[in-house]
Amino acid sequence: MDKHKFFGEILKEKGKLTDEMINEALKLQEDNPTRKLGEILVTLNYIKYDDITDTITNQYKETGTAPDGIEKWLSQDEVDRIIQNMSKESK
Repeated sequence: MDKHKFFGEILKEKGKLTDEMINEALKLQEDNPTRKLGEILVTLNYIKYDDITDTITNQYKETGTAPDGIEKWLSQDEVDRIIQNMSKESK
């Protein structure tokens, strides 16, 4: 995985999302900007929460960083929790 790919691009490459799905979620987010894009896409049943966590985990293992733009998808607390869980599993 490219270190500088945005999170949505990674999910599109994996065949999990399309531009249309992302655009629909972005429009819904305009009405409620406090909701994260990942939450909206899960609510719409376009992806599963596991798709998000697996993608973050794989990107972090390959590059040592979370995907670019992840803050639009999940809260920092959620990202930190995923990374902590990943660290616990590797011990």
